[in-house]
Amino acid sequence: MKRFLFIFVFCLVFQVVPLHAANIDTSFKFSTIETEHFLIHFHQGLDETAQKVANIAEEQHSLLVNQFKWEPREKTQMVLIDDTDFANGFSSVLPYNLIYLKIVPPSIDMTIGDYEDWLKTLIIHEYIHILTSDTARGYSKVMRKIFGKPIPPLNPLSLLVFILAAPPNVFLPLWWHEGMATWGETEFTDKGRGRSTFYEMILRMAVAENNIPSVDQINGDVPYWPDGNLPYIFGLTLQKYIAKRYGKDAFGRLNTIHAGRIPYFINGAVLRLFGKKYSTLYSEMIKDLARKEWEKIEILKQTPFTPLKIFDIRGEKNTNPRYSPDGEHIAFNMSDPHRHEAIMIAKKDGTDIKEIVRRLPSDRNICWSPDGKLIYFSQAEIKRGFNIYQDLFSYNLKKGKLKRLTSGLRVKEPDISPDGKSFAVVTNENGNQNLALIELGEEDCKLNKLTGYKFMRLANPRWSPDGKYIVYSLTENKGRSGIHIYDVTEKTDILLFEDINNNAFPTWSPDGRYIIYTSDETKVYNLYAYSIKDEKRYQITHILGGAFHPDISPDGSGMSFSSYSSKGFKIANIEYNPEKWMIEHTSVIKTYWEEDNEPESYVGPQKVESLNNNRPPPVINQPRSYSAWRTLLPRFWLPTLDGDHEGAVVGVFTAGQDVVGYNTYLAQLDFGTSSDRNYYNLTYLNDYAYPTFMLQAHEVPVFYSGLLQDGDYYEMNRSISLSMHVPINRLESRYNFTLGYHIQKQEALDKDVEQTTLDDTLFQGKRNNIFAGVEFYNVLKYPYSISHEEGRKISLQHRYYSIETGSDLDSKEYIASYAEYFQMPSDYLRHHVIYLNLSGAASYGDRTLQEAFQMGGYPQQSEYPLRGYPSRFAAGKYFAMGTLEYRTPIWYIFRGIGTKPFFWDRLHGAFFADAGEVWSDREKYSTDRLKTGVGLEARLDMTLGYRLKITPTIGVARGLNKGGETAVYFTINMDM
Repeated sequence: MKRFLFIFVFCLVFQVVPLHAANIDTSFKFSTIETEHFLIHFHQGLDETAQKVANIAEEQHSLLVNQFKWEPREKTQMVLIDDTDFANGFSSVLPYNLIYLKIVPPSIDMTIGDYEDWLKTLIIHEYIHILTSDTARGYSKVMRKIFGKPIPPLNPLSLLVFILAAPPNVFLPLWWHEGMATWGETEFTDKGRGRSTFYEMILRMAVAENNIPSVDQINGDVPYWPDGNLPYIFGLTLQKYIAKRYGKDAFGRLNTIHAGRIPYFINGAVLRLFGKKYSTLYSEMIKDLARKEWEKIEILKQTPFTPLKIFDIRGEKNTNPRYSPDGEHIAFNMSDPHRHEAIMIAKKDGTDIKEIVRRLPSDRNICWSPDGKLIYFSQAEIKRGFNIYQDLFSYNLKKGKLKRLTSGLRVKEPDISPDGKSFAVVTNENGNQNLALIELGEEDCKLNKLTGYKFMRLANPRWSPDGKYIVYSLTENKGRSGIHIYDVTEKTDILLFEDINNNAFPTWSPDGRYIIYTSDETKVYNLYAYSIKDEKRYQITHILGGAFHPDISPDGSGMSFSSYSSKGFKIANIEYNPEKWMIEHTSVIKTYWEEDNEPESYVGPQKVESLNNNRPPPVINQPRSYSAWRTLLPRFWLPTLDGDHEGAVVGVFTAGQDVVGYNTYLAQLDFGTSSDRNYYNLTYLNDYAYPTFMLQAHEVPVFYSGLLQDGDYYEMNRSISLSMHVPINRLESRYNFTLGYHIQKQEALDKDVEQTTLDDTLFQGKRNNIFAGVEFYNVLKYPYSISHEEGRKISLQHRYYSIETGSDLDSKEYIASYAEYFQMPSDYLRHHVIYLNLSGAASYGDRTLQEAFQMGGYPQQSEYPLRGYPSRFAAGKYFAMGTLEYRTPIWYIFRGIGTKPFFWDRLHGAFFADAGEVWSDREKYSTDRLKTGVGLEARLDMTLGYRLKITPTIGVARGLNKGGETAVYFTINMDM
């Protein structure tokens, strides 16, 4: 039960409680600058970025506070970190207000890729999360004064108090939070996702193909496209509709009213303000959206659409097609919710599809070697323990061999020169992206940076056919993007054109006369051509969805690209015929956001700039060395309720972590109301260095249910443990090595119990030991999986007790486990899994009744479950067990009831067989005594409280040997 409560709470607040300890490159040295409302922490190399962030944050503070009618009572902590090549940010208000910003521009084909200033957009979005989560009113304001803003421990009473004491808006649906923040990033900038052509494309095609999600699905984390963005897209659309219908001031009122209501009763606020539930408002919004999108679709239909040949290839995001040098094949990137991302190759007509190589997270670009024998690409891997950086790789098609060409260079989107000697790449560093060349060498690759842009997004470099020029796209921080050419010989950078549209994915025609690219000039992403000779632009396609990533066949006969539909991206092909290109653009439409005229009261980005010009510049203090103490001190407390041998135990719990994550602690102090005893439980983690050091100390009562023949048993357990943890991380695998020393003393709390009627006596005394362990796992699962589908988990542990370690015992313990997941090879059995688990343990030397290996019961009822037998029905010094399961999907449900805080995801089942035995020195192992149980389970994946993912499980098991029984049981699994 305690384990379930812990995971329940952890998942419940995951969106607002980031766990970032033991995840920071130890070479980073942090500094802090302070402003009136923010403390900004940043590592070396980000000094200029920190100054810019400070100015933006202070400029937006009063505007956003005025919009959402809440001003935090504390300064917001902001951490800037350049530890990844992928844009991201997150925020938390528990136990203090925190924003984490990953300092890298968003990719051009991300949903956040259309921006005015990417740092400004990111700051506004995350600060709105703070303002709409931190709000307190009425009872919640009183509870905050008493308890602070808590994070709960493993205790039912604390969970109840947490739900009442935490900011009520924390518990609102994800679509509410993300919709509000995405609305704000659009309202207070010139672009943002609300005005983006990409969002408009998603909405238009959802209407055109009748693929609009219901209100329950936008917070249900469905596994299909648009790939986790439903709460953002349709949450934004709903908030935009509310603003249009009831005015923008409604958001401040909504935010305030929600902050004074009990969590999960979310319709009270909108009923009070508008007389309607959220589900009714959503239905109205969908009707309004459908009407306006159909009007735009009819406008687009006035010009005949370009005929496309869509390749019939499975996959949700088939993108970035690239012709082979001989023009006979196309390589492309496949991202599919049913399987691992991979690079695929097909014939130029889309037939004979083969998977070439699995791919880790990447920019998805691909290029061929001039001789067609190799494929080059970039992908991410972990560098310096924790940083996720992209590097250059090659794959030999004949030998089937993957080779890493660079390490830690942070390069992406490679394109090899026609002579095969160098790559044009994009480099990432401290929020800046630039064009660079990599010269291929025998032993290493040398990087030569060609441009010196700051805070801009540079993307998609491509060599000209003659190898003299590199074309690329550049997006600056005023909402403009353009196509550039770099002259490699003259070392000059030439701007071809620039405007307010998104101009991206440039490539060359085989004769070098044209640059083909994607643009949203008509508010639909189409393919365009720029003539090098006459400097004119032509529209190539006119389609309903969108066209991206063009590539032209070497013979100039065809062109492939990524074509969008409401279910994702497919590879499409059209003929390459410059004579048919359009000089006049097709009809221009507007986004759903832009269709409504802004009222006079609108305070948009232009007026914001005018208002800020009348204010004095923000005061930004000089940087100082980072200090952990300011955010490390306790910010909350919670009551706890447990028990000991004489009755109730009451206590208080608190926890803390400094904002960078170098120090983490949990502390609980308890008092036995009847026993008059004091207890405590302390944990501290230190992450200044690599590895992580952990100190744990406790003095607690330990309860053993049914340990004695005549009842239960309580003991006092005093313990101090110092351990060192060394993780070796990869994106899809991990080793963890542990070494430590444990001081432990056990004594009976019930003085009437001195020994059992068994031959073995209860142990009282010191159990000091040295322990070591190693863990490895590389298990994987996919969005449609019912459990992990492939990979293995291996664990080895050892404990050594002796006089030398200070122990009253002389013994050794060895514990090992191995688990493997096997995919079924047939597509007809997709997501069917065979699961195998083997485990064993041995204890040599002195034996204690408390520490005997106990077998029996169902999962979570016992440390070593054996279904079909009573809990802990057998004990001994040696233990061996195996489990074999066949897991099968039954029903993908993906539905809830309106805005209620639960969502039914998928139903699946398992047939299982367990076998195991425990034995001791007196009773040797024998296969005749092996216990076997068989049965089946029905498992329902569901979401509670908009956040918590659990799997309620009903099982029936039959023990086939002596002591077995037929049992029906219920349990809750969290990670299959």
